[in-house]
Amino acid sequence: MSEELKLLRWCLNGGDIPQAAYTINWHRLLDFAKKQAIVGVYWQGINQLGGMQTNKPTDDDVMEWMGAVNQLERQGRKANEKAVWVSDTFRKEGFRSCLLKGQGNALLYPTPLWRQSGDIDIWVEGDIDTLIAYAHRFIPNAKAMYHHVDFISTGKIEVELHYRPSWMSCPWYNRRLQEFFSEQRSTQMEHHTALAGGTLATPTWQFNVIYQICHIYLHLLKEGIGLRQVIDYYYLLRSHAPATDEEHTEIGTRLRHLGLCHISGALMWLLHSVLGLDEKYLIAPIDRRRGQHMLNEMMAAGNFGKYDERAMSGMYAGALKHNIQRLWRDLRMMRYYPAECIWEPWFRIRHLMWRRKHN
Repeated sequence: MSEELKLLRWCLNGGDIPQAAYTINWHRLLDFAKKQAIVGVYWQGINQLGGMQTNKPTDDDVMEWMGAVNQLERQGRKANEKAVWVSDTFRKEGFRSCLLKGQGNALLYPTPLWRQSGDIDIWVEGDIDTLIAYAHRFIPNAKAMYHHVDFISTGKIEVELHYRPSWMSCPWYNRRLQEFFSEQRSTQMEHHTALAGGTLATPTWQFNVIYQICHIYLHLLKEGIGLRQVIDYYYLLRSHAPATDEEHTEIGTRLRHLGLCHISGALMWLLHSVLGLDEKYLIAPIDRRRGQHMLNEMMAAGNFGKYDERAMSGMYAGALKHNIQRLWRDLRMMRYYPAECIWEPWFRIRHLMWRRKHN
């Protein structure tokens, strides 16, 4: 395990200071933390190193880290305010909504403002055509995708209006997933949480343990996933008492029904073996082989695959390059997640026709 991961494990769980803290380069660690969008997670551990004498962060190191953390906090406050404003806006327009991931996940962290904020993803109740038409009232050229339509940008924070929280390429698993979302919609949109002086709906734990695995799965296969999303899941499981036998049975049945056993096994290995989550919190059996593959992908590509040097450059352009890279990614992932990878090209064609109809 790398020094960065050993130190990350300690930042999450505490205990004796690991040997990695006495040898690591603090400037390079900050670069790694930025690529994985987990600066605040490391900072909560670095704050505990005040009495360390060997390899203690210099004043310049501390100032560099504090600058990054202060920026995180400013972004987090702004994102909280915008999330409440977006939810209130939809409520006034007669739409029920539920905040997905993002600032809802931040509430599970020891210091919520130290989670790297991003776009606002909001699940809105309503007919798909009606919601797309609503978005087009404000942004006539807003791009509609299978699960969301681009919405307003407020204070440099992008807002995605979701009519479907997520999706899968395999047609029968996707159908089951959309049925699950339909069954859960009312419950999630009535589960209110206090945030930034207001209230808005956020998902329940029972919904999130399934939905966020889907989110991780989607990004791993399509573009790449970073440690931030895995740490979100770490805190999600830690926020709830260890699952009862009844909950384990219900979750296991749901994961099998949705074809999510492989990815959940990979995620459990990462959470336990790499991040140090106590085994009592795990909700599925561990899959070491797929977990190691997932870790390798995250370390190579960074948050959402933004730093993947394996991506082709210069050889092709535009849509052709994008589609060739997706096919190459499908081939690389095939032996780990065959159902999704086999059906992904088919879904891409179907999605193209869907977009032509709705844009």
